Formats: sequence, C-alpha cells, structure tokens
Amino acid sequence: MNRRFEDELSTVCRREGVSLLPYSPIGAGVLSLKYNDGAWPEGARFSRYREDSERGKAMTKRFVNPRTLESAARFAEVAKECGLSPVTFAVAWTLSKDFVGSTLIGATRIEQMDDLLAAAGVTLPREALAKCDAISTEIRYPMGL
Repeated sequence: MNRRFEDELSTVCRREGVSLLPYSPIGAGVLSLKYNDGAWPEGARFSRYREDSERGKAMTKRFVNPRTLESAARFAEVAKECGLSPVTFAVAWTLSKDFVGSTLIGATRIEQMDDLLAAAGVTLPREALAKCDAISTEIRYPMGL
C-alpha cells in the first residue's frame, strides 16, 4: 500500500545495485482484510493501537482508513482473480519487484505462515500487476505522504 519507494528510490537501487528489504508486506495486516467492514479483531495490532497512546492512534489512522481499506478490498479482488489469498498475493507482489532482494514477513500465529510462505513459489501475471498499478494510481498514497 505504501508505494512511495517506487517514486525515486527504486531507481537508485537499480543504478547502485542495492536491494530493498521491504517489511510488513501485508500492511500490518490491513491487506489481509481483517479490518474491512468495520471489523476490529480482538488482539489485532490496530485494535490495540487505536486505544493506545497518541502514537498508536496516529499509526492506526495511517494504516486503517477509508483509502487503505478500499485499496485492500480492490487488491483482494485481483488476488482472487489469480486464485490467491490476499496475503499470498501481497507478499508475491513485493517479490515481483526487481529491486527487492527479499521481503520481511511476520506472523502472530503459526497458521498465518502458510499464506505468507506460499508467495515464494508465485509469479504474478503481468495483467494482475497492471491492475495493481491502476488501483495505486487511482487511490494514490492511501496511507498519506
């Protein structure tokens, strides 16, 4: 969801032969759709953060807002067209970038690992990547600048 790196820094990575190691490829859980439709799952990061300090509330507002939730829903549609879970799709998307050396994943429960690790064997179709680009152009910087 946060594609600002692609604006200029990805060019530097390519030119200098340096890889990016993106973290939180599922947007701290937002791309799993767990917060869509007004849900605030018990124990989820932003369910806790929104009741936390000012910093926690600010992080929640940045990650869980109408623009990020709309983006997540639309990316999930593309994932479904590819026969993938939104989580697998999101991780595979990061791995599709030529400037990415690896991606840093995290899980709070062991059962989350299957979808995360499945991305290692996925090559996303160009059409799916183009749809993601179109969504990101239409909903530019959903997390803010």
